[in-house]
Amino acid sequence: MRYRFAVGLLVLLAGCDQPPIEWRDPAAISAPPPASHLVVDSAGHAEFVPDSIRAVALPSDPRLCAASVQTVLATSHAYAIWWSVRPDSSAILYSAASSDSGRTWGKPAAVDTTDVSSRGCNRPPPSLTSVGDDMYSAYSMIAPEGTGVFFAHTMQSMLHSPVAVIYGDRLVAAAIAAEGDRVVVAYEEPNGRREQIDLALSTTQGHIFERHTTATRAVDVATSPAVAMAGQQIAVSWVERRLDASASSRIVRVGRVTW
Repeated sequence: MRYRFAVGLLVLLAGCDQPPIEWRDPAAISAPPPASHLVVDSAGHAEFVPDSIRAVALPSDPRLCAASVQTVLATSHAYAIWWSVRPDSSAILYSAASSDSGRTWGKPAAVDTTDVSSRGCNRPPPSLTSVGDDMYSAYSMIAPEGTGVFFAHTMQSMLHSPVAVIYGDRLVAAAIAAEGDRVVVAYEEPNGRREQIDLALSTTQGHIFERHTTATRAVDVATSPAVAMAGQQIAVSWVERRLDASASSRIVRVGRVTW
């Protein structure tokens, strides 16, 4: 059962106190190389660095969407997550663990089986991160109760029920970062026509997302989020597109967390 009340609670809490992030001005950042992810340090310096796992073997799944596979190196295992398409073109979100840095993978475990779309592999890939040996994932899908961005995680190998981050009109790209008990999901705004990047913030390991805030400015036309966190620093990166679609560039915005 999803915690539908979470989205409503966020609306009630929003604006009750100071903004959760004190933002700096956005700045240009080098385009991410293949197989890389965003990081930020305690001084607020952000950059894209190569992934810890490269050229890994794909998990064994005949219906696997290869472009959707995401991997992360945890403390003692590597994890993979991916979409697997059913015969009716809906999909199951699977994960698997590896004890040899991704050369071989254990038996896949279903993370979320409730997708009811007919998109096949034409859907945003999930996002994946870890804290210790716990796995955290954010993903967009069409659930029975509506289209939205969702969060799922494992703790001590136990999968917790997925949580709704936000519902909307369309599938969108999402990214995730976590540190300690804090989880941040960055996502393309799924409602309306404005292209912006919003954040959902949790201080309870993602059991509930207490706050939503916007990372981009009113003048930004933003897609393809990435997010990173270190101490009180948070970095959000996106692709900035000109209104006439003639060019695009990669932008990063760093802020200090106040929550």
